Amino acid sequence: MDPQLLRSIWPVFAAETREQIQAIGSKVLGLEQPASARDADLMPSLKRVVHSLKGSAASLGLDDIERIVHAIEDGLSHVDVDQPISRGAVEAMLRGLSAIENALNRGDAGEQPVVDGVGSLLKALGHEEPAPPGSDDAAINGPLGEDGLKALVALETALSTLVSPKVEDRAGAVRSAVDQAHALRQIAEAVQADAVATLAEAAALGFTRMEEGGDAAGQAAAEVAGALVDLRMALSVAEEAVAVLKPEPVNLTPAPAAKPAARASTPAPEGRAGTVDRAVRVSVKTLDSLALQVEHLVSGRSQQGRRTEGFRSLTDQAHEVLLHLERAASQLAMSGGGSALEPLRTGVGLMRTMQKRLLEHAKEAHRDGEQQSLIGQVIRDDLRDLRMVPASQVLEPLRRTVRETAARLGKEVALELGGTDVRLDRRIVDALKDPLVHLVRNAIDHGLEMPAERKAAGKQETGRLVVRVEARGTRIGVIVEDDGAGLDPVRVRATAVRRGLMNQEAADKLSDAQAARLIFQPGFSTRDEVTSTSGRGVGLDVVLATAQRLQGSADVEYTPGKGTRFIVDLPLTLAAALGLLVRTGTTITAIPSDTVKRVLRLDADDVGTVAGRVVARLDGEQLTFLSLSEAIGLPRMPLALESGRRQTAVLLSLGEERVLYAIDEVVGQQELVVRALGKHLRDVTHLAGAAVLDDGRVVPVLNAPELLRAAKPDTRTSGGESKLPRILVCDDSLTTRFAMKSLLEIAGYPVVTASDGEEAWQVLERVHCHLVVSDWQMPRLDGVGLARRIKGHPMFRRTPIILVTSLDSNEDRAAGLEAGADGYLVKREVERGKLLELVRQLLPG
Repeated sequence: MDPQLLRSIWPVFAAETREQIQAIGSKVLGLEQPASARDADLMPSLKRVVHSLKGSAASLGLDDIERIVHAIEDGLSHVDVDQPISRGAVEAMLRGLSAIENALNRGDAGEQPVVDGVGSLLKALGHEEPAPPGSDDAAINGPLGEDGLKALVALETALSTLVSPKVEDRAGAVRSAVDQAHALRQIAEAVQADAVATLAEAAALGFTRMEEGGDAAGQAAAEVAGALVDLRMALSVAEEAVAVLKPEPVNLTPAPAAKPAARASTPAPEGRAGTVDRAVRVSVKTLDSLALQVEHLVSGRSQQGRRTEGFRSLTDQAHEVLLHLERAASQLAMSGGGSALEPLRTGVGLMRTMQKRLLEHAKEAHRDGEQQSLIGQVIRDDLRDLRMVPASQVLEPLRRTVRETAARLGKEVALELGGTDVRLDRRIVDALKDPLVHLVRNAIDHGLEMPAERKAAGKQETGRLVVRVEARGTRIGVIVEDDGAGLDPVRVRATAVRRGLMNQEAADKLSDAQAARLIFQPGFSTRDEVTSTSGRGVGLDVVLATAQRLQGSADVEYTPGKGTRFIVDLPLTLAAALGLLVRTGTTITAIPSDTVKRVLRLDADDVGTVAGRVVARLDGEQLTFLSLSEAIGLPRMPLALESGRRQTAVLLSLGEERVLYAIDEVVGQQELVVRALGKHLRDVTHLAGAAVLDDGRVVPVLNAPELLRAAKPDTRTSGGESKLPRILVCDDSLTTRFAMKSLLEIAGYPVVTASDGEEAWQVLERVHCHLVVSDWQMPRLDGVGLARRIKGHPMFRRTPIILVTSLDSNEDRAAGLEAGADGYLVKREVERGKLLELVRQLLPG
């Protein structure tokens, strides 16, 4: 990685990694508790943090940290969630975390962030790897290192011999091991390496206990093994301490050219010790706090504006009082009021003076408020500019991730980065780091084929991976796109069933688009084997969770055989945003104004149905039309269209997605400071947070991208039947038939139609319908005849039927009810919403 770029990223990485280390340590300690006493999310959340830390280290090329965290992750995959974790495993993981923290301290001081004793740590974690030249064993040199290493190797050999069931001279092997341990203790004491001496003595005592054999020998062997692991690490630390205490000889000869280091490691951030600003994290928090206070200042300005309006209202009221008093004084003067006139005139004069003062105060308050508003806006803009950084800070580290992941998997990948100059909120950049690493690794591992497979498919052997950031007005789009094989919905469904995320019946009902989105579920992975790259089911769920936490959304598109595209939509900045306040029923909600393109009123003629989907015509285009109250989980409220009135609607738009949502009223517009909702509501995808209005009310802020995504037809239907009852509409007039069909479908009912009674009877025999709405006068079989036939059939006699006609005499009503009709409506009552009222009475479910 470019040293300049690493130096700019390092403070953020180091601070975040320390937080992750603390979280991992506390969660690992929690695994020692019985399963019944643990939080159900302990192990999944622990794996997520570990996986994120591993990806962060890999993206910066910090090999030592990545290897240790990978070993911890691998060890967690073998932990029995129903049993407490062993003490040795906990201690090994905590030692690994301490070693990583020491490496971070080196990086902060401008040195290389390497980890001491990587081989020993990996061995303790049960993930031993061959030590590269120049590391671990090779690093233990000098008087303590050479003799100590020999003694350590002898002790390890003795332990292997004693645990073998074929050992012949157990007593002799124990004596030899004890002698080696005592010799090592003496060497350590000579150079004042107390930790090495203590561990050597512990190993000697353990070997002595192993001479007895039996169960006690097995327990002693485990203790000796742990002591030897600690001993190897202590030897490394002690040797470094001895080297520091030794005076270096003066060398008067020119120094030879430096040889390249045998150990592959990433260059440390440039600069000498102490040059890295350890207060960067604190400064960022201070900046956040300052930005929040500025947002409160802007919000307070709105409250002050309301008070100014209150002053003006009082001034107007005072003016009205003056008019009444002056009129009363004039009337008294004309009638010879005498002594009462003078006090009244005095009161009028005082009132006029008070009115002038009120008016002056109102003007001053308005002027001060405007000045505060200007100052607050300038400060907010300056702070926002300070937080904006180029997208290259999050995109450039992906080059190392792509190169290493591709090499590990044996694939050829060409990475293209776009939009590196787009400036983003620093908080967005920080939050994007983990999701982008997961998306890139997923694309290389699951998306791109092996070179031979690509060649056989007629593609270039080198796969193409594009990661770009697109500016979209007040929002950004982050796209990760590959030209691989594309998603396989069939395989995704099968994996979801196999991993217990759903049953086969539910999986079969999913559309291909819904099945594709299953890859964002926690624990989902199509890999049967766990590798260092994938297979643990941790990754894409982090992408979706991060996007939703940032008031955005994540989606996936694919073309079989040609590739997959992931789209993460996010706001450009997380500062205060302008929100449109709307009312649905009695609930006030806020919608980010950057996604609201229009507010309009719809007539009944503007709304219809296409393929069972309610749409509205706007500018020559048919747009999905939904009720906002139902979309956000509120009780369904009757639409104005159902009563023949015009319907207020908001047009939400993001990119090419456009949806109309029915609302009751637009309340206003206001600057909002959006706050997180906490863990209890984090799974409510349509909520981006909450905000406090200038009058003190707390309102939910809707996640507009998620509302747009959920409005897609393939995300709103499951392939099965609707939960609402199906209705048969029968009328020989096409216009009337379509009007009633549209009215019922807007209310959510699935509708089938027929042009007369005979056709309606044929439909009933083929399709199960829960209610029939029929015209009276029709050819072949009229409504009364259809009602008699339905009520006389044993299978259909419980099916309610409503007769709709222009005949409005008492005799006609009586004839219809006598034929078995459960309801009778005149056509003009349909237009006034009476049809839906009657339908809901007959079908309360």
